[in-house]
Amino acid sequence: MGHLLHGSLPDTYCWRNVVCTIADGCDVAIVASATSQASQHGLDLAHDDPGLCHVVWLLAKVVDAARQPDFGAALEAIGIPSPAKPSLFDLVGGFADALDRHHLVRGGRSDIGEMAQLAAVEMLTSLVARRAASLFGTTPAEVKQAVRGLSTKKGFSTLAYEFFARFTQRFLTYHLGRELSNHVGGNGRFANPSDHTEFVQQLDTHCHEAALTVREFSGGWYSKANFEDGISKTKARNFVNYALDKLRNEIKIRGERDG
Repeated sequence: MGHLLHGSLPDTYCWRNVVCTIADGCDVAIVASATSQASQHGLDLAHDDPGLCHVVWLLAKVVDAARQPDFGAALEAIGIPSPAKPSLFDLVGGFADALDRHHLVRGGRSDIGEMAQLAAVEMLTSLVARRAASLFGTTPAEVKQAVRGLSTKKGFSTLAYEFFARFTQRFLTYHLGRELSNHVGGNGRFANPSDHTEFVQQLDTHCHEAALTVREFSGGWYSKANFEDGISKTKARNFVNYALDKLRNEIKIRGERDG
């Protein structure tokens, strides 16, 4: 996503406010809140974004597939190319390939869809590797068991939380990336690159804390949706939109509180 770093923030009142919060040394929560407010149009576009909604739907289907006797065949059935006993590399690579083919058929993807795909691949790799790792490496059987663990109410809560935390972080840095680097050195907000890196890390922590609001309801939604005829693309879209509203409100509240 290197192309996201070109250009500068739009010259509007809201974006000038973002620049001011950075230059004035405001807390990361205030910068995140100001960025979220200024990028409201982007968040509005994220509602019903086909790429984002498809990513969440496919994630739900992946963990459901791990409950089937033949994991590889179940993945193939939802459009993910897979050997009979997929490794972590097979799973993540097949997941990304399935999304690429989906967007190709649809004529491309939005920036929101690209951010969602990157966040999902990153999250899936991290969670499964963490749960499947053993002294003997990560075997296909352990990969399946790790993914199956994400198909419980608690497991899906963790999956949704990690995904939306990473997606939110990507969304905010999508808008902030170039501007933050303009404030390094001289009389800028960040005395050196280390200060800049620390701020980005704080932003990531802030996004994970804000995403706790998604974890609170996602497990219940997943269990209920599966009980009621399974998870459809319409259900996934409604879930995504509700999660985005919760995230936006939480970021706003945290910014106002810290302000």
